[in-house]
Amino acid sequence: MRYFSLKTLLIATLSLGCTLSSFAENAYWTELGSQSVYIQQVNGRSKQTLKFIDFKEGMLITEITIDGSVGEMSLPVNKSMVKTLRLNLDVMQKANKLIQRGNYAGAVKVLRPKVYPLVKFTEVPDLFSQLHSPVRSLISSLISAGELAEADDLLGRISLDKVDIKYSQLSIQLMNAYLAEEAFKAAGRIAGQLPKSGVYASNIAEVIKTADALRGAGEYEAVIPLYREIESTVPVNVRKNVRMWLAYSLVLANRVNEASPMIDSMEEPAPEDRLFSLYKLLQGSREHRNKQYSEALDVLTRGFVRAQTSYVWVPEMLYLIGDCYARAEDPTAARNVWSEITALYPESPWAKRATESLSKLPKPQPAPATT
Repeated sequence: MRYFSLKTLLIATLSLGCTLSSFAENAYWTELGSQSVYIQQVNGRSKQTLKFIDFKEGMLITEITIDGSVGEMSLPVNKSMVKTLRLNLDVMQKANKLIQRGNYAGAVKVLRPKVYPLVKFTEVPDLFSQLHSPVRSLISSLISAGELAEADDLLGRISLDKVDIKYSQLSIQLMNAYLAEEAFKAAGRIAGQLPKSGVYASNIAEVIKTADALRGAGEYEAVIPLYREIESTVPVNVRKNVRMWLAYSLVLANRVNEASPMIDSMEEPAPEDRLFSLYKLLQGSREHRNKQYSEALDVLTRGFVRAQTSYVWVPEMLYLIGDCYARAEDPTAARNVWSEITALYPESPWAKRATESLSKLPKPQPAPATT
């Protein structure tokens, strides 16, 4: 049977704003996902083939056939037991060579038939690396090959909060691939699905990066629930920062009535505090949204002079300052500010916005000739 690339299906579904549940059925999963997994147990000279049925309460539940009779065995997942188990994964050597050559599509083709049936057993502890390494190799190769929808489908079948954090890292790889394709809603969904507490706390930094990218892309409604979620999970010293970004996103989403109580309840940081300029961005954006452009320019400028160029919020602060100048019919000042964004922060999403805004300004008039 021949299958079409799911990359094409991804683009179509994302353009309609669909969620993962509405992706076209993964034809590979339909064919391969339910296939049986057999494990060979080797104890000295004794070998027996077991059918992997389930994993529960720390035990591998297997089925064995002896003299035509079928019985069940429970095997504890520990180092000594794992050493006796063998999965038939003779394709891994060929797949690894293809991956080393950068032939990810070829590796995917080799891995699919053997690895798909393993996905349903990923809650087995990572100690059983024979199972997990192939699954992660397949998902990583899918992402590298641009088959994002298929990788998304497989990761959606894995309980990320019950498996090793390496699966979260694959989700982050997928999330970044979505961001690169400007599939912002899909990236936001992945960020929301990532576990963020306990051993998964390191995921929070990546979620914050994605939230920043979503905010820069104007996806405020997608980013607001992310900030709400991580506000309660980040360390106390970071919580104030996240709360400011949440309030800021509410302002930008035209939900000023929700943001204002949060802003008014915040204590203004000292001018030498790193968060002072962020606080001024928050205040200034509210004034800007309320069309009080003169007041917004004053507040934003006071924040900017206290900022360092390395602060992540400086590009958007400059963008709003430029917009205030443009609305005050001072195109020269607006052009200077927006040009600074494109020169100093060319990779920032705000540079793209600044470029678009620059194109709408009236062209500068040449200086009058002198006699």
